[in-house]
Amino acid sequence: MTFPTPANALPRLLRLPLLCAGVLASATSSWAAGSLVLMDAPPAESTWSGGVSTRSWPSAPGSRARSNDLLPAVEYLAPSGAFVSTDLGVGWNLVPLLADAEAAKTWQAGARLWPQFGRPSRVTPQGIDRLGSRITTEAFANVQATSWLLLQSGASWGSGRHHDGQQLELGMTSGIPIGDDLIGVTLATTFANAAHLRSSYGIGPREALASGLPEWHPRAGMMDWSIALNGEHKFSSRWSISGQWLDARLVGDAAHSPLTKAKSQQTFSASLWYRF
Repeated sequence: MTFPTPANALPRLLRLPLLCAGVLASATSSWAAGSLVLMDAPPAESTWSGGVSTRSWPSAPGSRARSNDLLPAVEYLAPSGAFVSTDLGVGWNLVPLLADAEAAKTWQAGARLWPQFGRPSRVTPQGIDRLGSRITTEAFANVQATSWLLLQSGASWGSGRHHDGQQLELGMTSGIPIGDDLIGVTLATTFANAAHLRSSYGIGPREALASGLPEWHPRAGMMDWSIALNGEHKFSSRWSISGQWLDARLVGDAAHSPLTKAKSQQTFSASLWYRF
């Protein structure tokens, strides 16, 4: 879901990233898997939207336990491509600055701050180190290859116990028309470096000794593949509802880790929006 921002509002926008990063951190696990950006072209005029979101996600990487919450929703989008959103993070789509508004209908490329969930104490096995949440940096690039196919990519860094984790997600999205609405269907896969996988799914010698679990040293490679459904319905020019369901299937060393209790990692969100 996306909304616009006036050029004269940018100075005020620049004061918001740290505040919104904190809001995002409180919802860190909202998108337990799946970090591809799905947004419209920047609006012709700035917009503010607010509302409420209900979200459900795995409590930790590979966990069967789930966390659920009711959270505030905020979104601010600028014609320049800047955005602050509880759905999109804090970032900038640079295409309107590097090209023009017409090119921004086909291309999206920029960077954003985005939360990466960890492993809280309540779902961490005894003897295994807790993994805290992280705010990562992601570079994204999308292209509307055809009228029915959007190709997406996102490369992120800063995850993991020592902030040296890296991930690359590749995906494609198409739409299924249902009446006047459109349901987006996304197929994606995620690759991660060893540092990210070791932090989320690995068990070191000291942890193995303390927990009784076998050592596990994941190697860099494919971490999951996923399917997601996204949709939005507008009740009026100001009121709308949006939602996402995502099912990520862990593969490789992530799937076979002794810490993994469920290979299927599902997340869900639904948001009620009011456009000011």
